[in-house]
Amino acid sequence: MGDKFANVWVLLSDTDRFVSRAGLMPRYEKQLRDWRSTLQHSRNDTDVCQSVRESIIDFRKERRAEGWELRLGSLDVRVKGFRSDEAVNVGFRRMVLMIGEGGEVRYIVGSANHIQLDEELNARLRTHPPTEPLTSHYLWYRRIEGVLELAGADSEPREMLDELVEYVDRNKSALVRALYKLT
Repeated sequence: MGDKFANVWVLLSDTDRFVSRAGLMPRYEKQLRDWRSTLQHSRNDTDVCQSVRESIIDFRKERRAEGWELRLGSLDVRVKGFRSDEAVNVGFRRMVLMIGEGGEVRYIVGSANHIQLDEELNARLRTHPPTEPLTSHYLWYRRIEGVLELAGADSEPREMLDELVEYVDRNKSALVRALYKLT
């Protein structure tokens, strides 16, 4: 019994993190609280635990059908200021990220400088053109404890980084989908 309850609790916690990171908490907070309360009061009732589990799974399927990336429960994307070349000493790697307003994301990572990475990515785009105009960002990234941290390179203009922050807020699900495998 304890394992079933624990598994449902883990699923609920992951769903809660997804809802929070996706900015959907105002819309679904009551539902999440109700599931949590039901589980706490009926933790020894296998039928209730199974029913809550099925409700959570249905909820997750509905969000997927809406286009949400549920891996947001295990990965968040945050933009955190600027970094210099010293960023490599604290675990960051170089990235050129190209994003489009329709959700298209292209990127390249490596140890070459940002200009060289940009040239390589643009060469790839000539072979496989994007479906929409893309905006380039010269960034540093690292993944720590479920968070993909992005920081502007010294060569990234402040206005461009501000635009990236707004884009991340609007398109976090698309970014998680595209960048999930980054380590």
